[in-house]
Amino acid sequence: MEAESTAVRRLRRLPPVVRALAVAAVPFATACALFVPLAAADAAPGGPADATTTVVPASGRTEAAVVDDDAVRLHLAPTVGVTIDPAAPITIDVEVENRTDAAVAASTVRLTGATAPIADQASLDAWLAADTADTDATGGAAAGTVLAETAVDALAVGETTVVSFTLPPTALAAQGGAPVVGLGAQLAVGETLVATTDAAFASTAAPAQRAVGLTLVAAITIPAQGSGLIDADQLITWTAPTGLLTRQLDAVAGRPVAVAVDPRIIASIRVLGSAAPPTATAWLEALAAMPNEIFPLSYADADLALESQLGVAVLPPIAFADVLDPAAFPADGADDEGTGTGTGTGTGTGTGDAGTNGTGADAPATDAPTPSPTATPTPTEPADALPTTDEILAWPYTRTDLAWPADATVAADDLANFRAAGLSTSILSADNVEAAGTDPSASATIDDESALVADGRLTTAVRDAATATSTTGSHQATGAALAELALAAGESSAPLSLLATFERGSTANSLRMSELIDELEASQWVRTASLTEAIGTPPSARTLIDLPEGEQRLQVADRLVRTDESIAEFATVLDDERLLIGPTRRDLLALLDVSWIGDEPGWTEASGLWLVQQSETLSSVTVVPSSNVIIVASETGVPTTVQNTLPYPVTVVVDVEPSNGRLVVDDRIEVTIAAESRSNVVIPVEAGVGNGDVVLTVSLSSTDGVPVGRPVDIPATVHADWEGIGATVLAILLVAFFGVGILRAVRRRRRERAEHVEGGAADDSSETDAAGATDATGETDAAGETDADASATESAHDTDPAQKETDGDREPRDG
Repeated sequence: MEAESTAVRRLRRLPPVVRALAVAAVPFATACALFVPLAAADAAPGGPADATTTVVPASGRTEAAVVDDDAVRLHLAPTVGVTIDPAAPITIDVEVENRTDAAVAASTVRLTGATAPIADQASLDAWLAADTADTDATGGAAAGTVLAETAVDALAVGETTVVSFTLPPTALAAQGGAPVVGLGAQLAVGETLVATTDAAFASTAAPAQRAVGLTLVAAITIPAQGSGLIDADQLITWTAPTGLLTRQLDAVAGRPVAVAVDPRIIASIRVLGSAAPPTATAWLEALAAMPNEIFPLSYADADLALESQLGVAVLPPIAFADVLDPAAFPADGADDEGTGTGTGTGTGTGTGDAGTNGTGADAPATDAPTPSPTATPTPTEPADALPTTDEILAWPYTRTDLAWPADATVAADDLANFRAAGLSTSILSADNVEAAGTDPSASATIDDESALVADGRLTTAVRDAATATSTTGSHQATGAALAELALAAGESSAPLSLLATFERGSTANSLRMSELIDELEASQWVRTASLTEAIGTPPSARTLIDLPEGEQRLQVADRLVRTDESIAEFATVLDDERLLIGPTRRDLLALLDVSWIGDEPGWTEASGLWLVQQSETLSSVTVVPSSNVIIVASETGVPTTVQNTLPYPVTVVVDVEPSNGRLVVDDRIEVTIAAESRSNVVIPVEAGVGNGDVVLTVSLSSTDGVPVGRPVDIPATVHADWEGIGATVLAILLVAFFGVGILRAVRRRRRERAEHVEGGAADDSSETDAAGATDATGETDAAGETDADASATESAHDTDPAQKETDGDREPRDG
């Protein structure tokens, strides 16, 4: 990936519609510039034609980022090595690559050279900025002197060819003695100049007076993705012998490069415990054994400048409890030593050499003496003990006080915000800082804040070399880097310390990157320097160029951050809030990854999907709407159903608010709903004043008082006086029932007495003795015999005729 120019970054900040039209116009304009001259040349061979040029600048400089993908590209470099001795014969390779969608006709390749020595930065700038659009195919002063030329056959779409030129010692005599040799190449079809390139290489004819201190910084990261953890399958792929992470590690391990590591990679391996792929644990061990300076990026390489401009400082990951499997963390701690799946507790906040400052068990092997084991054995943790967040993220970093925001994204207050978050020194791109005067050292103070400013020219060349698709292109970019260093070494009046950064992401070719680092390290113009040395160099005062993030990006990111805050509040319905806030925060940081900056459509899509998922989570605990409720009692309960679609049980407080005084609700009910289930809740209510319609607003909240879900309105009709009416009617019915029963009993007794009296008058029997005149209880008819006595008397008459006759003859007694 070519280094982005200021023009491209400005293009991105245009409104989307304008930017789309501008981008769409580029290939059209390029096609017009390239194919119209080619068609004219084919139609009239050897005839006159306007000299139209499609320029592909050397070293992938600023304009190249716009037209490089659909143009004819030229690269040139020495066949052997990346430096030139003007006093010796040399062979130069020129690579012609047809990246257009049409064939290029048979053409001529010309090798050109600068017409004057390149002894300082101004002459180098003049050579690299030669306006070849104002020259014709025969060359000219601006295009340099033609040193040699050769014919090239037609090139099919996507075809690449390499032609070689061997120059005698006298060919570069005009540039003899200068620290830099300028060479160029032209591709012409007939009289039409199709493409040009200009390159610069360090000359061995001018040895350096002093070597320039050079600090290189590279990042180990993964491509942009929406997940805050790397799954096991991806780890297997990326940590394989030829995997992405393995290539990145191999390119810098043991070389003079400071390495920034995405903590997400370390955490993704550690959370798997004993289930981590063997290649992943081996990769982690190799990282620990690496002697390089190491410092952490923000988790998931989240965009620090974006976070600062949103006012949220530096967001950390919160928890990993949702992904830890107790079975993967045996209690014997067999793998705690080293890195593999261990859970060392080192924090690595020192500032010395890598691997010597960690305090945990996961520090890599170093020359420091190993402490003798203590006599007291360490207690064994319980089998279900899981690593904490700090243990998962722990690493013996060389230093943890560096901020490395994305290129050209830092605004005025960001450096102070970084320092407030504990990141006291910021690594800035050249586009974000005003150009310095002579001897622009990397160490700088900007508004009283410490910073390391990357050299723009050097960083462009370094990145081009690492991302080149061909050997010739890589060597041309490497030569440009050495040319810059050779000039700096000759011009500097004091020891100079420069900084160059490799591009983040997966675009770098590890082989090209390794070759570049080796060439720089072996160069006579370079003295490799550590980050600590660069920071310790006396700083120069510099001025920040305010380059805030784009408004649209800030708006989308603000929605993401606000949603994360809402999830944190909602998670209070859980016994263990980490189960929700952990994955939410990790995925948020993944969406803020610097790697998304170059893929706005992909980022917008991933962000939208994440927002939808979080919206579903926020609505996962709700009150189920209900039909109309009729209330006919002064005190009753309103049934309510609460639904939980989360895979975890939740505890909520159910509250009912009536719309008027016809109902009174005094109690709030706390209820626990099992995972993925519903629960019925009865809310006690009391009739107030009068009857009529009431709207009951049922709402949920966590036990901490955080509102949960949306309130639901349940219509209710109150008829509280129906309770008294119903009781009265029931009482009347009961009185009537028992009254009728009593009346029937009295009437039966009277009927029986009447029948008894009539039977006694008709019977004329003789009188019995007084003792027989009374019944078994001694009560007379006048005193009122009971039902039982009457029954007994009647039974006696029926069964004893003699007694019956006697009773009939007995005369009534007085009183």
